[in-house]
Amino acid sequence: MTEFATFWRGPLPALVSACLLSFPARGARLALYAFEPFDLPEGVEWRDAREIVADPATAERYRVAGLTSAATFADRFRYELLERADLCWVDADMVLLKPLDPSAPVIWGRQPEAKGKALINNAVLRLPPGHPVLGEMLARARAAEGAQIGWGAIGPYLLTQVAEAQGVDATASPPSRFFPVAPDDFWRLFDPASREIVAEAAAGADMLHLWSELLRRMAWDFDAAPPPGSYLAEIFAAAAFKRTASASEVEAMTARWLAGAPK
Repeated sequence: MTEFATFWRGPLPALVSACLLSFPARGARLALYAFEPFDLPEGVEWRDAREIVADPATAERYRVAGLTSAATFADRFRYELLERADLCWVDADMVLLKPLDPSAPVIWGRQPEAKGKALINNAVLRLPPGHPVLGEMLARARAAEGAQIGWGAIGPYLLTQVAEAQGVDATASPPSRFFPVAPDDFWRLFDPASREIVAEAAAGADMLHLWSELLRRMAWDFDAAPPPGSYLAEIFAAAAFKRTASASEVEAMTARWLAGAPK
């Protein structure tokens, strides 16, 4: 069985905990690396992030638009991790829908087209130590420490560029495998009226990405359970949340978002 790993910094919200729980719930091993120990869902193993990046202050030196970006540091962290261990990285907002084939030495996939490009998204990534794409990604990520860079600059945009330049991008799985719901449709995951649309899209997928950065921009409460009747309400039925969002709450938030709230 493939072993998965991820990274987290700061308090663990209920939505992220529910995503993590989806891995052991489907028989997969998941390790979460963090600089400080905290309670995790049963079946998720805590590991010290200092084993991979010795100085926690390194995270403070990854900035986007003048602000510290934990997600951008996590780009660096995953490349450091993969260079040291033969496992599969997953972002903490990935949901495992069914076990992966553990025999594949390379696991990665494209997301649905966004801004004219179907990027290879590094939210799911397995490259063996010493892989030339991994080596270049790690070098570029290290060089970005302390620099002002854009969102995703050492993530999907760079991964796609490097993979295409090295002529290995054709091995990336289609969006239907890991990213069956497009980023523009992220809100449908929480919308009861969109349940069947999401279920049909995710029917053959191995994983599901929640696009948490877009959820954050929409001001979603990460401690709230998806409303009854939504696709995620069924997927997260065994998870613990502090409260349950209502369908009307989701409808109002979605309306504001689609009307042109800052994205």
